[in-house]
Amino acid sequence: MEDGDCAKWGVSSEQEWQLVQQLTDEIELEAGPLAAEWDKYVMRRFLRARKMNILAAKQMFLEQLEWRKGVQVDTVLTDFHFDERPAFSQFYPEGFYGTDREGRPVYVQQPGKIDLDQLWKVTTQERCIRYHLQQQERYWRIIAPSCSVTDPRGRKHEQSLVLIDMEGVGVSTMTGEVRRLMGLIMQIDQDYFPELMWKAVIVNAPMSFRAIWALIKHFMDACTQAKIEVLGTNFKEELLRLVSPDQLMACYGGSNPAPLSAEPGPWQDPAVLAALEQQRQQRLAECKRPSSMTFPPVPGGARAAAVAGGGDAAPAVVEGAAAHGGDEVAGAPVAAALT
Repeated sequence: MEDGDCAKWGVSSEQEWQLVQQLTDEIELEAGPLAAEWDKYVMRRFLRARKMNILAAKQMFLEQLEWRKGVQVDTVLTDFHFDERPAFSQFYPEGFYGTDREGRPVYVQQPGKIDLDQLWKVTTQERCIRYHLQQQERYWRIIAPSCSVTDPRGRKHEQSLVLIDMEGVGVSTMTGEVRRLMGLIMQIDQDYFPELMWKAVIVNAPMSFRAIWALIKHFMDACTQAKIEVLGTNFKEELLRLVSPDQLMACYGGSNPAPLSAEPGPWQDPAVLAALEQQRQQRLAECKRPSSMTFPPVPGGARAAAVAGGGDAAPAVVEGAAAHGGDEVAGAPVAAALT
């Protein structure tokens, strides 16, 4: 999310941060001191989702807090184990894959390859939803912050580029059951994970879909319209304008041989994860407030280096993280959602 985006809401950057502080004060007056993870960037997402309306953003945030408690989202990164993910990836292909040319995470989904008949043989809808929650938490707590830590220009990344591949989508694939599952996911993202998508590019869109889009887009507000680009089969030139070849699979005009299920990106680097852990510990120390969330352990030696101060684990990465400031550890996409 760019600082300059505040202009679309009719406020200056300074005014927006003042509103963020007011929102935080209002929330804490009712809910008490917030955990360290709920920093000013998270508050800004909720404020923007409600178009700078303090009362509406407060209600949205508090409802989200209550929902998180009810479904135990804070611990989903450590207490939920989706052992059937290899089979899930085969019958419901999606995942994070590299970064765009600005350093944002890229999220890829291939709805034309969804096969619920096979998927329900290896898992359940309840576990799929739980896995989606885990992915969203992983996104805003680990994946997007990893992109911030490794950004050579020191930019903060909260939003993703979403790539939706419509190849194979038709009446036989987009059954009522598929639409209901995707609808549940979209509603969760819209209500509880706002402002996590920078742009959605829909490729291999059939003519029928493009015709429908031409009609329905006029019922959306300008901000939502601007986020969505619908392309046919001649999409590679436009996609390569957004993402370099080494960050794309061959089927999208790229040169990266990794499969979608591998989810290549800076979030796989132990040194980057160590830098994130160092940032998190710094923020906890500065805020003097406990964390309400659990995080997966940093791999082996990288964790030890992070706890010791990070100096020898990954100097360039850790120095970059320190340059951003300890509070710049947040971020997130929308699986199947166009919010």
